[in-house]
Amino acid sequence: MLTFATLGGLALVVWGWLMQGAEYTPGLLLQFGSSLVLISPLLVLGRVLESRLQSTRDALSIDLADIQTQMRATRAQLDTLGETSRDGLLDRHRRRELLLRDAERAPNAVRLAAVLREAAGLQAVDDGGVRTRLQGSDLWLRLDLRPITAPNSPQPGRGPDEALHLTLEERGGAPVSGTAWAPDEEASAAARRLTARPRGTAPGTASGDTAVAALRNIDGLLRLLVTTLRTAIAARTGQEQQDLGRLIELPNEQWAISADGLWCRQRYFHIRTEQLLDSRQDWRRYALAKPWVSRDHFLDAFRTAHALLSGSASQ
Repeated sequence: MLTFATLGGLALVVWGWLMQGAEYTPGLLLQFGSSLVLISPLLVLGRVLESRLQSTRDALSIDLADIQTQMRATRAQLDTLGETSRDGLLDRHRRRELLLRDAERAPNAVRLAAVLREAAGLQAVDDGGVRTRLQGSDLWLRLDLRPITAPNSPQPGRGPDEALHLTLEERGGAPVSGTAWAPDEEASAAARRLTARPRGTAPGTASGDTAVAALRNIDGLLRLLVTTLRTAIAARTGQEQQDLGRLIELPNEQWAISADGLWCRQRYFHIRTEQLLDSRQDWRRYALAKPWVSRDHFLDAFRTAHALLSGSASQ
């Protein structure tokens, strides 16, 4: 096409010269001169633009190569971080599972304190610990960690030491008796102290005798507390179908009591503490209207949660 355009231009020049003769020559020379004058700047400008484009292309290629290198390095770091995070999560999960299994197998003070600290670190349990009901009794056994009030203050950067405590308490949380459980002490020895000098229920009464009988199986009660701690950790770490908040007690298989109210363990149904304590709202009638609610389980859990959380709210 360039050749045809050039030949066409020459044909037009010749045609114009034939039509006008010698008069056409000055104008033709002027046009050729003007074209020659413009050719050099245009060639120089073209070379400059071509050089600039090539420099820009080279710079973009270098930048693109740097970006690709950084992306590969970032991807490698993310892969390494992901593997580290996965390994860390798996290690923590294995460590927790080992703690729980050891506590279930042989529930002593050291193992229970370790599991309770793990759950507290996850904010999976209430600050006051966890508790379980003594079978056939109107008393509960609570397990909690309390700071040691020693004359020697802890070293800088180190948290206060904690000791494991066992407490017998009423439905609403009022303590009946309590004792510290030393790390090297048998659970049965700590259990005997709980019923030796109770403040509210003396041995020889129906409740006192039932408590004494229930505490003879102290290992069974402690395993129930470990089950509560296992459930709390699983709910907080996403292994359960829902988060139960800072767990306090599992009154039965359908309900859980936590610091923020009453939770159904089988499906999402949550009565918040302020709703539970609001006398203007009849949550008992509302819940019992549900076909999936076990009446006996709910009424027992509701009564315990109301008594326990009303005491906590008034403090």
